[in-house]
Formats: sequence, structure tokens, C-alpha cells
Amino acid sequence: MVLLPPRLENRSGKPRKMGLEIEFSGLTIDRIISLVRMCYGGETESESDYKKYVRNTRLGDFTIEMDWILLQKMAKTDYFRSIGKEIGIEIDSRWQKTAERMLASTAEPFVPYEVSFPPVTFHQIADLEELRIAIHRMQGKGTSASPFHAFGLHLNPETPSDDPVVILRYLQAFLLLYEWLRLSHEIDMMREITPFIDPFPAPYVEKVLEPLYEPDIGGLIDDYLDNNPTRNRPLDMLPLFSWLDEDRVRKRLSDELIRPRPAFHYRLPNSSIDDPEWSFTREWNVWVEVERLAESGEKIKNLQQLYLKRKRHPFKTWTETWMREMRTLFME
Repeated sequence: MVLLPPRLENRSGKPRKMGLEIEFSGLTIDRIISLVRMCYGGETESESDYKKYVRNTRLGDFTIEMDWILLQKMAKTDYFRSIGKEIGIEIDSRWQKTAERMLASTAEPFVPYEVSFPPVTFHQIADLEELRIAIHRMQGKGTSASPFHAFGLHLNPETPSDDPVVILRYLQAFLLLYEWLRLSHEIDMMREITPFIDPFPAPYVEKVLEPLYEPDIGGLIDDYLDNNPTRNRPLDMLPLFSWLDEDRVRKRLSDELIRPRPAFHYRLPNSSIDDPEWSFTREWNVWVEVERLAESGEKIKNLQQLYLKRKRHPFKTWTETWMREMRTLFME
């Protein structure tokens, strides 16, 4: 069953939506496209051999790509032929294709394909499971299939508001629940040790959870960039902050690949596509607890105060107190 968060409408009063990105290996890009069209219809459009689209499905447009920027750029820009012209050598296009295939073959054990789903309303999240089931049946491989697979599932829930007070409250709720979220998602060890979901620095966490922290949107973005000049956070705020003030973000992170959008970019869950008991819905339902805490009024304020007291207490006392609060939170 798909759980619903407290706020179902966006800043314009329309139903909020959620996008989804899933990384996995074991299937070719053309096989993946055929599964998308089998589930949802649509027409194929190709940007390169390693990035393609399925347009006009019953849910919207899908993007399927090898998640390796270098290879995509080479395929799109005719890289080897350009190099040949610079040094005065004519490079046959067939040789470029051979080189690309060799690179792709070398990369496949480590670099996944990524399917980006179109944003859907929360009531449509169950429809996304149709493709997950199809990929599983065709033996797609997820995070646990190899020690080299640090694959993830990314959820992109649209924000309910562009008010910095609301955005801050959702970030605070995530930070308060971070340890619980890690346990609930059963994060794979390989993903823990790679930099893709590095935790927020402790000084930044304490700054954001301080009750007197009330920045405007510019201050909120600047503080984030000062402490997190990277996309590699379990809750990546850069797409949202770029959507709110792209110039401010680009001045600081001009080289980062950031797609502005009015959504939280939640990167924590594994991609367990090869587990028949796993589902997108299960991971979404965990995220919903962040939204429930964000909208809990006095409860989130009380948890902030409790969290910030931990340095004044022995570790054992802090842990016991915190876990009691967590149990109380989820029993209500």
C-alpha cells in the first residue's frame, strides 16, 4: 500500500508529483526500452547508443542511459573524429563505434544503466511497479549482485512549498531521522563506503537543527553550499536550490551536473531490483516518515532540542533516550 504524506498539493494547489531514478545492470539498453514500451507504450527516440528516450507513454517520457557521462559525451560529440582532425588524421566512424563498444563493455560491471521515470502523482506510484517487476523477471541486477555495485534508487518528491521555512523543516526532519532511515533502507555496505551518499558534516547538522536558525532562502542556500559543495549527499538539495536560485548555485558549483527542479533529491535507498520482495513503494513509504515529521508541529521541535543535548550526556544515556523518542514517534 502506498502511504500518503500530510501535504498532497504543491505551491500552486495542484497534486504533488514524484519522479524516480533506478540504477541496475544485466540488461542492454534496447532490452530496457522494449520493457518500458511493453509496460507503458510510447515511441523510441535516440540521442546516442548510450542515451535513449521513450516518449509519449501513458505516464509521460522515460530516459534510459548508461550512467557514465564520459561515454555519453564521446558518443554524442563524435569525440575520436574530432581528435583526429586536430592531429591531421582521418578517423573512420566505424573505429569510433568499436572504441565506444570496448569502453562500454569495460564499464558494464561497474557502471549501471539508469532509468528515469516521468513524475507521477502519489496515487500513481503503484503504476511504477509494473516496470520494476518486468526488469526483475528479465534478471536485472541490483546493489547486492556484486561487490562493485553501489547502485541506488533515487526518489524525487516535489516540494509542497518554496517557502524557506518549509524547506528548512523538511531538511531538519531528514537530519533527525537519518540513522533510522539508514536502518530502515538496510543500506548496502558498498554504498556506505563509496562517496555517493556521504553523510552531512556534523557541524552543519548542528547548525541546521539549532532552534534559532531561521535563514532566508539566500542564507539557506549559501550555508548549504559552504558545507556541502557536492551532489553526493543522501538528501541532495542542489536541484531544488538551483531551481530556486540557479545563478547563486552555478557561481559556486559551475562544473557540477545539476538539473534544477522543484523537488527533494533523495538518494539513500539501495537498488534491490533483483529482490522479489523489494519494491519502489516500500522505499517511498520510508520517505513519507520524513514528511510526517516535518509536518508534526511541536514534535519536530522537541526532537531538535533532544538531539542537540547529546554532547552533554554520556553516549549510553543519549542513545537510550533517543531510541525511546524514536519508538514513541513511530507508535503514534
